[in-house]
Amino acid sequence: MTRRSRWFAALVGLALTMLPSSPLLAQTTGTITGRVTDERSGIPLANAQIYTDANRDRVTRSDAEGRFRLTEVAAGARIVSVRLIGYSNKTVNATVTAGQSTTIAVQMAVQPLDLDAVVVTGQGGEISKRRIATTVDVVGREKIEASPAKRIDELLQTNLPGAQIRLTSGQPGTTSIIRTRGITSVSNNSTPVIYVDGVRMDNLNTIATLGMNVSGVRAQGAATSAIADLPMDNIERIEFIPGGAATTLYGSDAANGVIQIFTKRGTAGATKGYFESRLGYDTPQTQFHFFDRTRDLLYRNGLTQTYSAGIEGGNNTVTYSFSGNARSSQSHRVYGDNRAFGFRNAISANIGSKAKYAGTFSYNETDSPRFRNGNAGGYTSLWVLEAGRSSAFGFNNDIDGLNDADYAKLQAFVNDGERLQDNRVFTRAFQTSHRIDYDPVKSIKTHATFGLNNRFSKERSIVTNEFLIATKAFPAGTTDRGSISNFERGYTGFTFDIGGQHSAAIGSDLSIVTSIGAQLFRNDDVQVQYTATNVRDGQQTLAGAGVSQSTDLAYRVANYGIFGQTNISYRERYTMELGVRTDKNTAFGTNTGAQTYPKVGLVYALGAEEWFRKIVSEDIVSDLRLRSAFGVAGQFPQPFANDRTVAINSFNGQQAATFGQPGNINLKPERTGTREFGADLALFRNRATLGLGGYSSRTVDALITAPPAPSTGEVSQVTNVGEISNKGLELRATATPLSGKTFRLSLNGSYNTLKNKVLNLRGTPPFAISGYGASTVQGMVQEGYPVGYLRGSNAIFDASGKITEIKLLQYLGKPMPDKFGNFGAQLGIGSRFNVSASADYQFGAQAQSFDKAFRYLYGVPRTENYVPAAALAQAPYNGSRAAIWQQTMNLWVENTDYVALRSISADYRIPENFLPRGAKDMRASFTVVNPWRWASSSFDPETDLSSATTQGGAAVGGFNYATDGNPRSFLLTLRFGF
Repeated sequence: MTRRSRWFAALVGLALTMLPSSPLLAQTTGTITGRVTDERSGIPLANAQIYTDANRDRVTRSDAEGRFRLTEVAAGARIVSVRLIGYSNKTVNATVTAGQSTTIAVQMAVQPLDLDAVVVTGQGGEISKRRIATTVDVVGREKIEASPAKRIDELLQTNLPGAQIRLTSGQPGTTSIIRTRGITSVSNNSTPVIYVDGVRMDNLNTIATLGMNVSGVRAQGAATSAIADLPMDNIERIEFIPGGAATTLYGSDAANGVIQIFTKRGTAGATKGYFESRLGYDTPQTQFHFFDRTRDLLYRNGLTQTYSAGIEGGNNTVTYSFSGNARSSQSHRVYGDNRAFGFRNAISANIGSKAKYAGTFSYNETDSPRFRNGNAGGYTSLWVLEAGRSSAFGFNNDIDGLNDADYAKLQAFVNDGERLQDNRVFTRAFQTSHRIDYDPVKSIKTHATFGLNNRFSKERSIVTNEFLIATKAFPAGTTDRGSISNFERGYTGFTFDIGGQHSAAIGSDLSIVTSIGAQLFRNDDVQVQYTATNVRDGQQTLAGAGVSQSTDLAYRVANYGIFGQTNISYRERYTMELGVRTDKNTAFGTNTGAQTYPKVGLVYALGAEEWFRKIVSEDIVSDLRLRSAFGVAGQFPQPFANDRTVAINSFNGQQAATFGQPGNINLKPERTGTREFGADLALFRNRATLGLGGYSSRTVDALITAPPAPSTGEVSQVTNVGEISNKGLELRATATPLSGKTFRLSLNGSYNTLKNKVLNLRGTPPFAISGYGASTVQGMVQEGYPVGYLRGSNAIFDASGKITEIKLLQYLGKPMPDKFGNFGAQLGIGSRFNVSASADYQFGAQAQSFDKAFRYLYGVPRTENYVPAAALAQAPYNGSRAAIWQQTMNLWVENTDYVALRSISADYRIPENFLPRGAKDMRASFTVVNPWRWASSSFDPETDLSSATTQGGAAVGGFNYATDGNPRSFLLTLRFGF
């Protein structure tokens, strides 16, 4: 057979697998149809998974009306299983007759604890949540599709009860701060590890080592986040586990938790599709602007539009799913136009009767501007306008008081400054995952997953002579000050894991689920910087520039691990988990052996005890389980931090060698051990739930860059000398006060506490990880204090307002809150109309505002009372604001308590008789994002620069400085199913 004929035969074979069933097959199989509804209200339930005889390889889903259709079901007695997040699993017996259709009705009972849900993350294989001693949060398909979020961290902001997620800037694609159970490291970022279909993703959520500088001090500005461009389409569900015992099986990279995204695989049956159009506009939140005219000068109502479409289908052999999206946004910022595009596809195929292949591929790209912000100096629009620096450019800095002629001049100046900025960020990423499952016998499941994540980002800044002249940096006629700066980062991550799971039943009461596996991941991060100066206006490349130069660097790390876990349960009433992971990593020192991370967990289903049921009625406590666990997870050092190096420097065209990094042959990962306990209750016939928990974690061998003895002549080296403690309580609750056919109301909320402290630095003196010079405010690391606490001068005043004492280098507050959480409500009216709202809050954190301090320094009107007049008048200040403002740093620090309503949505499902031709269902929704916020501070408490000083470094926030806040958005969405 020729190559062409072989390809033709393969394509014909694939096409045949997608054709409807043959007449011969119809003689031995039948069809099961039915409808899934809520047991209490009778409303239809969409997106339920339906399959027969425990064969989850052949799954269909209920549609918007709750209807489903299972085809090619073998004739005879069958058991139909139905699963849906938030409901108890349901099985229904059905008798299938060859060539005929059998109809069944499925009524689902609410199970808000969702203990029947099957999860994967942190378990080495599929297992029921009721057998797990730690918390696993699952965000389902329905919430994901209904969310107005543009990025993954925004989606999770109000959907993870135990995590705090803050978007720190309104500029598109910038970093966020994600914290779960505190800060476990002063050298590594707190962002969880992210997996998509088993493949580890780039989760850089700080500055890169080589990157565009539009902030003066790069650590104090808006940086590009790899999380921001993760594709949002075609997601089936998201699982999240916090650090501690839950993440032990992820080893040396999981102390901050794990987010795992599972994409759609398609379902057997006729091809289904959807088209969604989302149209609206972004508008600035102006409540924290000092001047009213700032809005008119920098912001607008920017049109935003997003279009997405997808199809899925298949038969009992092959299923497929494909989706794509395109977004174009003007942004709420003038000249802030940005765009994004992406697609994702998946295919699953049975390989014989015992094996299955699943593969996915996604591609995504973004292009967005980046405005000068933070400590950039010169023309930085928010600094010029809101901090009063417009006086340096020849304007009265009381911009609200300008007359029409002067205001017109300021408008022209600002418009030129915004228009002529040319700073852009382009990202392009693809990810592919391939998994083979093989089940040789019913009790054994095996799998192998391998995949790749590649992400390329390019930051480009072109500074023209025209811009420099327009912003008064250089005089008219300047032609040799233009510059071009390019920063490229290429990340490639490879993941391979293999595992097996064995399920055994000993008698009717004892069951054991054992998982073993091995994992390898390797990350390559290559960065290049190439710049040019003395560039003529209009030039886009470095060719022909007066001076050009370049530099590059690379990070590379590989991690190898094996793990094993067993889950032993007696009647699913008494359950014990035992697990261990062992890792080797290329960032470990040569004297450091394999690192072992153990875990143990206990679960007691107290609600299943007969004696308990005699005491407490099921009408009051419907379910109750107690759990406790201990586990260890790690964070490996930065790549090459263990190596001794030589620094090669250029001088007068020659090379000179000096001492580089001294290296550390004993370098180890940070190890975070977490003890946790909790109770999960379902109350009043499952109308309410309550989760109570607490944790205490201690990080040992914390990585600290410690200064060497001066006599060595060496530079500082990362060593394992620190200890950090985090403690807290975690409460979560849901309630369904109304659950009828006409009205349904459900409420949810969470409350978390956090106490963070650096316990030991082994003699290392206090050091800064964020902030500015010691004469202002810095984020510090010091024994006995929270990580990144704010330190600066503290002025003490008497009753008359005079300064009695100035204490230097004092504790002024901390960026991490004592208390945080989220809450929401969902109201259903009839079977077609739903209203929902979500919010989050924090209390007990502080931040410093340089904008406020500079307004005082530059003499902006209405700032006279920022510092008591008596203090300003006394010697040695003698009326000089420049002399006193740095001595009173405590006055620029405020509490950042807030309560923020994140979204309000109204959703209506159009009746069938009003649907356009070809449509099977249609939904219309209207959403307001960020509609309301209360804050204790005079500045935006969330516009909080992440402040990581190194790539992947700790980011604690605490600094508000010349940065855009997130917009308020109004969105109309139409979604058609066909």
